[in-house]
Amino acid sequence: MKKIVRQKPKLSVFREPLRAEQIPSNPETLRGVDVENGDLRFAGGMELATDDALFTDCNFSEMDLSGASFVDTVFERCDFSNVSAGHADILRCEFRNCKLTGANFDHSGLKHVRFEESDARYSSFSFSKLQTIEIENSQFSESDFFECVIKDMKLTECQLENANFRETDLAGLNLASCKFERLEVTPSKIIDCTVSKEQAIGFARMFGLLIHEES
Repeated sequence: MKKIVRQKPKLSVFREPLRAEQIPSNPETLRGVDVENGDLRFAGGMELATDDALFTDCNFSEMDLSGASFVDTVFERCDFSNVSAGHADILRCEFRNCKLTGANFDHSGLKHVRFEESDARYSSFSFSKLQTIEIENSQFSESDFFECVIKDMKLTECQLENANFRETDLAGLNLASCKFERLEVTPSKIIDCTVSKEQAIGFARMFGLLIHEES
């Protein structure tokens, strides 16, 4: 199986500590900063751009981040619940132990991005381009990946119950370690997708095949 080589965020050794209240309402790119325990919701509506940045225990929930640009940025224990981040560009970023429930990233471009120990239930990435993506030990049940372009995605020990992958080509994707009883897919687009034996039986039943139980 093809090995995915993901580029990690390029963070400088020395970054400027920055308090959330020091961030202007319409900032230029936040570059080389370290923001901790910050509430950024006061700045809702801005097109946030980050580069060489670390955000720890920060709150972005309910914000309008449409058109945001995140480059070489790590988000750790941050809350992105119900953000509107359509048409975002996300490059060499990591989301560690983050809350992304209900987050909307439709029509976005994600490249060299990792989600780890994160809760992204009910999130949406429809019509997005996802390249070199790692999702590990994360909750993506009821998430929406409708009509995405996926290239080199690794899913490990994830919850995908009732996730929507309709009209998305899943060739080369390995779902064997993931947990789900039902997955929304387009039958013609799951060729060359790797699943476990139990998952294969579930797909067969979903597509109307009768399973013969041996005595």
